[in-house]
Amino acid sequence: MDHPHPISLSLTKEHPFVDTYLSKPDYYHLFTLRTWEDGEPGMPKIALIVASERLDKLFPAITLATTAAISGWEAELFFTFWGLLALKKGYEPSEVSLDYQAYQDRLKEAIASGSMPGWRTVLEQGVATGRVKIYACSSSLGMFGMTAGDLEEYVDSVAGAATFLGRAKDAEVTLFVS
Repeated sequence: MDHPHPISLSLTKEHPFVDTYLSKPDYYHLFTLRTWEDGEPGMPKIALIVASERLDKLFPAITLATTAAISGWEAELFFTFWGLLALKKGYEPSEVSLDYQAYQDRLKEAIASGSMPGWRTVLEQGVATGRVKIYACSSSLGMFGMTAGDLEEYVDSVAGAATFLGRAKDAEVTLFVS
C-alpha cells in the first residue's frame, strides 16, 4: 500500500528502526517495526503511569496503550494512587477532572449511545493483543486496604514502583497521566 506522506526514522541500537506512515487525512499512524541495528528482532514499547481514575485521564492512557499494542508495540501500564481504583472489580469511573466538567455530560452521552466505546472496552481490546501488561501498585493497594483479589482479572500483577521502573526503563515513550 502506498502512503501519501512517508516518514522514516533510522535510530541507534538503543531504539528500534520504525517506519511511520500517515495513511489517512485524520493523521492515523501506522507503525511498522523492522529490526534492531544489528538485525536482532525488537519491538518498541510505551510505558504509562496512570495516577487518576477520572475518565478524561483514563481514556487517553488506555487509547495510547491499545493503539500501540494494535500497532505491534508492547504497552505497560502502572496504575498507582487513585488510578488504581479503576482496576477494582465493579468500580466504574463516572467523573472527569474539574477542568473538563463542561464536557462530562457529552462524554457520558457518547458512551451511552455507543458512538464511543467505554474505556474498559478499549482496554480489553488492547489486552486481547497480548502486548498490553497491566500492573497494580502494591503501595497503593495497601493504602486503599485492597488485595489482589479485589482487582479485575486482566491485571497482570501487583508490583512496586521499582519493579515497574525496571520494566519501563527501555521504553521509547514514557508518560505520566494524572
